[in-house]
Amino acid sequence: MEDARASPSSSSQDTNLPPRDAWQQAYLRVAPQWQQLKNSSQTPILPISISRVNQFDAGRLDIEMSAMLKDQLVKVFSVMKPGWLSRYEPELDAFLQFLIWRFSIWVDKPTPGNALMNLRYRNENATTMLRKEEAMVKKKMEKPY
Repeated sequence: MEDARASPSSSSQDTNLPPRDAWQQAYLRVAPQWQQLKNSSQTPILPISISRVNQFDAGRLDIEMSAMLKDQLVKVFSVMKPGWLSRYEPELDAFLQFLIWRFSIWVDKPTPGNALMNLRYRNENATTMLRKEEAMVKKKMEKPY
């Protein structure tokens, strides 16, 4: 009777355990995707030299466009009591900068000055980060347990 009780529990434990070669099956299933990722991250990044003057001009264009928007907004509030808007000038500038940021950088688009100067942001550390992650994955896969 004890043998009858022992055999069902051992068979239920066997069904709950993964097969012995489960890690090999998982590796074979993931290996093509990993290899494709590995090959895609090895594409060299072309070194692009961007003139600092262009970056400065783009920033200056952003400031000028913000000033143009501010002038238009001041004209809208010109019918209000004189001096009323000057109390809130720092908040108005911050709000206009926020609008430019929200509708350009937040949605992965260049600022108006960058767009006019044909400049784009690029993450130079992206490839090094991918290579570090690959090295960590490789190290974990080779780690004996």
